[in-house]
Amino acid sequence: MSTLLMTLTLLVSGADVDDWQWQPGVGFVNTETMEKKTPLEFYTYGVRLASVRKTEEALGVLQLLLRNVRDRKLQEKVRFIRGKILWSGSRFHAAYLALDEFLRGYPESGNAEEAKLLLMDSAFLLAKKGYAGGFWGSIPLIKWIVTSSDQGLNLLRMSLQRYPREPFSSRYYYKLAEFLFEEDELESSIQELKFILTEYSATTEAPKAILLLGKVGLKKYDSIDYDTHGLKEARRNFARFIEETTILSKISPEAAEFVKKELPYARGKIAFINDQEAEKEYRVGEYYRKKGYPRSAKIYYESVQKRYPKTSWAVEAENRLKDMDP
Repeated sequence: MSTLLMTLTLLVSGADVDDWQWQPGVGFVNTETMEKKTPLEFYTYGVRLASVRKTEEALGVLQLLLRNVRDRKLQEKVRFIRGKILWSGSRFHAAYLALDEFLRGYPESGNAEEAKLLLMDSAFLLAKKGYAGGFWGSIPLIKWIVTSSDQGLNLLRMSLQRYPREPFSSRYYYKLAEFLFEEDELESSIQELKFILTEYSATTEAPKAILLLGKVGLKKYDSIDYDTHGLKEARRNFARFIEETTILSKISPEAAEFVKKELPYARGKIAFINDQEAEKEYRVGEYYRKKGYPRSAKIYYESVQKRYPKTSWAVEAENRLKDMDP
């Protein structure tokens, strides 16, 4: 154990918030040891408790401060650190509420930007973790079964509407779109991705949004009996990603790194889409050939050769055309 950690442990060992009382004109007094602390010292004491993961004790100290000390500057510090402690402890719903209260009370605080970041992160993580409130949320097994992402999603959307121009707003719009994609809420994901490309086209999330739109198209293709409309959407967005490589790479070093890394993937998906579409046209040609309509079949075989020359189906079509020649 490091010297610092040992010191902190000694400072907070045996901490019992119930032993502390507020005495006007005196400060906080430990009724067991008669130790006294000023409000600022008591705040520091609470922060130390949190630093050694005595979360409940730390929150208890902060609650005593909020209840008894009216100094606005100290209240600001207490409310912010309370939200941060709740976030660190994965208590995302409580963290969101605490940070929201802080931002409403102290919108000009030097900690406001970090609070907004933690607010959005709390909402997003609440969506991923799920939330069970009310009576059912108090029963562990039922809470595990009925958790819902809706609460977190709604809070995240609300936060983004309130704070759309923070340095990290586009990042959380993308996280929202990606989460919806993973949950198969494809149309909602598309809506968020198009919004990113309209409102945040100069951010690192722009190339990510284009690529994810391509993935959405492929997912729609897989999920709707191989409807080629999804393939066309995917092709359009993968092609855009490839065509706009230079422009997208100029957005930021992070964007350039992302584009470079994902470019082979986009090209590979274009090849996959070509193969899928070539197969479909080839199969139509096969249908007409078997039905005894060689002229119609020939149109499709030739189309495969012309439109998808680098696919295996172009070779198959060529062989069919040779067989059909008089």
